This record gives sequence, structure tokens and C-alpha cells, in this order.
Amino acid sequence: MMSALRFFDLLRFTSRTLFVAALGVLISPFAQALPLYASREGKACVACHYDPNGGGMRNDFGFLYGKNRHGLDTEEKWAKVTIDPRLNDWVAIGADTRVLYIASHIQGGRTLALSSFFPMQGQLNLALTPHDYLTLVMSRGIRTDKVAGEDYEARELYGLIHGLPHDLYAQIGRFRLPFGLRQDDHTSYIRTVGFLPYNSQQDDAGIEIGTAGATYTGQLSFTNGEGTLTGERAQTLAGKATLVQRRILGGVSGFHQYNENLGIKQDRWSAIASTTWQKLTLLGEYGGGTQRAFGTTTNLWAAFAELDYRLARGINLRGKFDYLDPAKGVGGDRYRRWVVETDLVPVPFTEIKLSYRDHDERPTPKYQEYLVQFFFPF
Repeated sequence: MMSALRFFDLLRFTSRTLFVAALGVLISPFAQALPLYASREGKACVACHYDPNGGGMRNDFGFLYGKNRHGLDTEEKWAKVTIDPRLNDWVAIGADTRVLYIASHIQGGRTLALSSFFPMQGQLNLALTPHDYLTLVMSRGIRTDKVAGEDYEARELYGLIHGLPHDLYAQIGRFRLPFGLRQDDHTSYIRTVGFLPYNSQQDDAGIEIGTAGATYTGQLSFTNGEGTLTGERAQTLAGKATLVQRRILGGVSGFHQYNENLGIKQDRWSAIASTTWQKLTLLGEYGGGTQRAFGTTTNLWAAFAELDYRLARGINLRGKFDYLDPAKGVGGDRYRRWVVETDLVPVPFTEIKLSYRDHDERPTPKYQEYLVQFFFPF
């Protein structure tokens, strides 16, 4: 059974998380970040997705937004596209397919060090809504090629009790943690294991409770983390609060995990913000944290800033800067990355991303990457 000391540690962290979340909602209209499209439209992520955290299977509004090439009005050219993801009133389907071509070379080198196609995602989504207060969401993905010796397979599975008073909900099953900005770019340093003590692309098993309105969210999850039925006990907490006001978005989030067998304690926090002015959108996130392991304490921080310009419907230009310091006070290990990208949506449900990335990740040599990503979201 969990010791009294550990119980009170978790209780204190829960209190702090709820306080910070409430503070963010009550006094900070400039403190939350939502993804690019939510920022442009001044809506919370739950407006387009079943998951209150955003991402994953899209609901009816999200499907129409994608069909309209990320616009709120229907384009005359595509008005005859009448496909509907709903099989009937209570069953909806979806699919996400993503293929990446990547090439890279060491700075100053004359030949490519890497040139390869990579099937990033092949995912089938299903949502069952037996009545207005319950939705069951299931996602199953293909097993992708191995990366760093590890392959990945999406398998979200959760029940969502929603439509309760004050926009309250409960999410039970396997889902992604409510921490930070759920970016489309999971290679951003603040989303990688260089900063986070878990894989932000993978789901965890547990329960999440919160409130998700049209202009705000507040969430707190309790999940296994490293715990399993035969191993440790579930000792992972994550929380987030967001607010949307006239295309000015803000939020705060916190994370706590304790590995009982190894005696490792992980704490992370972040502040996220976004604003849109006409065709320009600025968004970013700043996060810090502490790792206590084997008698030593490591402090780390990461951040990113991104500027997007909507050249026309279906054409977006982006500049982005990522930063990571995995151990404050230790020199020669800071990571910097500059990104220039173009998002193209030539036809509904087809997205093409062209990327150039310049990496300065000491102490390794500088290198550049060239990417073409094909994404078919449905």
C-alpha cells in the first residue's frame, strides 16, 4: 500500500495543480495556447475533437472544418463533396494516414546522411454515442517502422461521460495526458523525452476529470505512468487549464510522477500562449522542470515560439524556433533548432508539409533536415 508520506506528497501536488489551474483560468486571459486553427477561430480544442485535450478523432464540426480546408465557410468548388463520417446517428468513423520523406546531411557535408520514406501514421478511429451523455472512442494504428529500436502503435480507448452541468466530464481508459500544447510537431524539443519523462505521442491508462466549455477547459488526470498490474502503483498526475478570449489564448499545466522502484521523482510545468491578428498567429510554450534521482537533482527547461502567416486558404507559412537545456548549470549541452515550413491543402482531406530544419544540438555537429510530409486526415 502507498506510504502515508507518498500519499501526502500526491495530495499536496494535486492541491498545487488545481490552484495553479484555477489561477490561470481566473486571472490570465493571455496564458493558454491552443493549436494554430483553434487560435485563428477563437475556439477551444474540444470544438473540433472528441478528446477535450484536442487531437485524435474529429467530431462533426472538426470534420466540416477539415472538409472546408480549415475554414468556417463552405467553398463553392467543394460544395458537392457530401461524404459523411457518420454511419448513423450513433456511429462515426475516421482515419488518419501520414507518410514522411526525410533527408538530412551534416553541415558542410556533400552527401546525404539520410534519405528515406517513413510511414508515420495509419490509424482507424471509431466513435460510438449511445446517448447524449456518453461517447466511446477507439483508435487503432498500424505498427510503424522502428525508430531508435522502438516501434509505435496508436491504441487510444476511452469512455467519455459529458454534457454534465457546468460542462463537467469524465474520461476513463487510455488517452494522452493533459499537459502542455498538443502540437502537430511531436519533434519539438518541449514535446520530446529530452524534456518530458514520457512519450507525448503515446497514451496512458487512467482517469481524467475536468470541465470543457466553448472558451475554457480545466483538467486533472491520474494515470499509471510506469505502473502496471504486475509492477508499480499508478503515481502520475497531470493537469491543465486553458482560456480563450477573442483569439487570445492562454493556459498553464503541471505534471508529477514518482517511480517507486527507482526512487525517481519528476516534476514539470509549462505556460502556453497564442494570439491571432488578421492573418498572423503567434504561439509558444515555456516549460521547466526538476528530476530527482539517485541523490542528485537536475533542473531543465525548454521553449518554442512559432509565427504563422495564412497566405491564402490552404496555404500557410511558418517560422519556428525550439530551445532545450536538459541540465541547467552544465555547459555545452544546449539544443537549438530553426524551422521554416509551408503547409499546403490542395484538396479537402489532403495536407502537404514542406520543411527545412537547421539543428544546433551540442555537442553533436550541426546538421540540416529536409522533409516532405503527406497527411490524409478524415
